[in-house]
Amino acid sequence: MATLPQFKQRQIARRSSSDIDRLAKQYKSAVDQITGEYQTAFTGYQAGVAEKMKPFEAELATYKESLLPTYEAQKTSYQKNLEDYNKLLADLEANPVTEATGYKQVKKPRYGLFGLAGYNTVNEPFTYYIPKEIPKFTETAPTPPATPMAPTVEAFDSGEFAAKKEEVEGRFKRELGERRAAKIGAVSRRMTRPLLQGEK
Repeated sequence: MATLPQFKQRQIARRSSSDIDRLAKQYKSAVDQITGEYQTAFTGYQAGVAEKMKPFEAELATYKESLLPTYEAQKTSYQKNLEDYNKLLADLEANPVTEATGYKQVKKPRYGLFGLAGYNTVNEPFTYYIPKEIPKFTETAPTPPATPMAPTVEAFDSGEFAAKKEEVEGRFKRELGERRAAKIGAVSRRMTRPLLQGEK
């Protein structure tokens, strides 16, 4: 059968264990609350970011599905026309004139039985060259569409929640340390004062 001092020691030990369990539950409850607040705030942050990104995403979709393909088609057409024009210039450089045939009137003497009887006017062909006309390239290169710029999104600030958790953790460790110190102190007193242990 336990003596009175032994009973008190067990009671103190049970009370000490109960205090530590209660502290642990309070700590867990506080951490769960902070975690819930964090998750709620982060969910709100994500919703805000999604809302802020909607105009950009719409512009990006239009850019990819319409503006960019149109520009690429215009660019391809422009490059082909420019290549054709450069080939035409090369051909003109190799053969810059067009050969043509003209006619001029020439008087030729006409002779009869008694010598020169007069002149006849005849058309004689002659060759001449016409410079080829150099066409102008009037097309302008298409302008690429402006690339949509994503809005600036601030990073989620978790500092407040980290500070709260650190505060709760520090308080828990401090109170836990105080209770352990008190328990060790009580044991030390019993060791140095034998009467507390029921010794005579």
